[in-house]
Amino acid sequence: MTIDQQRRQVRRDALADFLRSRRARLTPAEVGMAPGVRRRTPGLRREEIAVLAGVGVTWYTWLEQGREINPSPEVLGSLARTLRLDAAETDYLFRLAGNQPAPHPLSAPPELSAALVRLVQAQSPAPAFLMDADWTVRAWNPEAEALFDFSAWELEDRNLAWVAFAHRPGRARTVDWERHGRRTLAHLRSAYAERGGEATAGGRRMAALLARLREHFPEAAAWLDEHEVQDRKGAYKDMEHERLGPLRFDQIVLRAPDELQLVVLSPRDLATADRLPLLAATGAALGSPAAV
Repeated sequence: MTIDQQRRQVRRDALADFLRSRRARLTPAEVGMAPGVRRRTPGLRREEIAVLAGVGVTWYTWLEQGREINPSPEVLGSLARTLRLDAAETDYLFRLAGNQPAPHPLSAPPELSAALVRLVQAQSPAPAFLMDADWTVRAWNPEAEALFDFSAWELEDRNLAWVAFAHRPGRARTVDWERHGRRTLAHLRSAYAERGGEATAGGRRMAALLARLREHFPEAAAWLDEHEVQDRKGAYKDMEHERLGPLRFDQIVLRAPDELQLVVLSPRDLATADRLPLLAATGAALGSPAAV
């Protein structure tokens, strides 16, 4: 047996052990079946799992024996539902079977703690917002709303990288926007690697975001081909506001629990600090957040 064959067998054996363990934790009542006669071992029988999943008994038995079988994504999905697997367990099942895990449907992220929301609001009059590991913006104060119109975006688009490219007013206000756009993509590449690349669900979500930017924005496609990478650290961000004039910021990024990041645009000079109390009152000054 070659080394590659040995590795595949180890993976098949792990799949067999995993299926047996998940079958053993299910009870007939959980799947709507009568208990029947007394069972010698805990959990459901192989025959019962096969019937519920819509697969052959012999085929499923071979799968639990670690034989060389290549189940389709549809069959794996049926097994995952039958065995009541959660998202992490389903991904694990797909990988053990040599398949790419199916993408998870977009759902509302878990609620933020009141303390974190208060922390974001307390940064006023400096614009501030909180984003998660996927760069989805989760909370923001009135000053950040006045600059980026976060409340106008659907959940799928309320992503800092997407807003950086798609928000027309923000692009118009940002001094040397090309430098900012290039830096955003370089940070995304770094985040993709940091989150494990294609080997993890988080890395794949970053890859999907990069692909989406590439598809919709020609400049993003060109700059991504340059393969620049940067760690996400503080930087300066200068804006020319259509009502308030020049706004010069230090962009400060602070780590919070659960892979959250607090981003604060701190005034870099006294003139900016004097103008910031007026920022929230300006509201959305230019148009809607349609893609350019």
